Amino acid sequence: MSKVAILQLPTLSMSEGRIDYYIRAVVDSGASLALIGEYVLNSFFSELIKMPKAMINEQISHKLELFKDIAKRYEIDIVAPFIIEKAGGYYKVIAKFSPKSVRFVEQNFLMNYSHWDEKSFFKNKFEKAKFLCFNHNGFKIGVMAGFETHFDISWKYMRDAKVDAVLVPTASTFESNLRWEKLLSMRAFTNLVYVLRANRVGKVKISNNQSWEFYGDSFAVSPNGKISSRLSFEEGVLLFELSKKEIKDERKLWKFTEILKGIDE
Repeated sequence: MSKVAILQLPTLSMSEGRIDYYIRAVVDSGASLALIGEYVLNSFFSELIKMPKAMINEQISHKLELFKDIAKRYEIDIVAPFIIEKAGGYYKVIAKFSPKSVRFVEQNFLMNYSHWDEKSFFKNKFEKAKFLCFNHNGFKIGVMAGFETHFDISWKYMRDAKVDAVLVPTASTFESNLRWEKLLSMRAFTNLVYVLRANRVGKVKISNNQSWEFYGDSFAVSPNGKISSRLSFEEGVLLFELSKKEIKDERKLWKFTEILKGIDE
């Protein structure tokens, strides 16, 4: 068994008080891996577009040092989307803060919709799919950003990497709860993996007369495709235990991976 904490938070201020409180509570509960939603460590991209570069860089530098320190202080791994500066441009990455190191993997796919155009702001270049994967307490963990879960290539990568659980940080709004439930439940079942989704909360001002609200509803899906545990729409923490036995039993029952062996997809 391995306990994972899903943190449901708004964008964090520069103060460390709130995140220190939550991580301390998570560690006291026995969890050694925490997942945080999109645009929690950094401001939402529509806000970043309007910010002076000096302010963006200050936010990046401060949060980087803060989370490096917290991971080391509490001996915990923290996975969260993050924004880095490189060659004068900004890249959206998945970060893994560990007690002794920090690792960044660029997000592969970015939204390019008229109302939500990350692709025109960030400098990410997709050449070949690559996702953050790592071992933790005997489990193989994979991570993909919310938008990436819509693509078959993302799940093939996870299947080839033989992951046991997929962590999905999101920043979902527009009352899309039901769609996310169906999408991630289906993906968990057809791949026979755990899927843990951390969605952010809070509001962001898009224009003078428009704001978006992120609704939380973070949840954990078991390999049988059923939502096992979830949070409501307020700030909080969800603790969830991964079970090797449950994964083994479901894979033995449904045999999806076994059927695919030797097939060139």
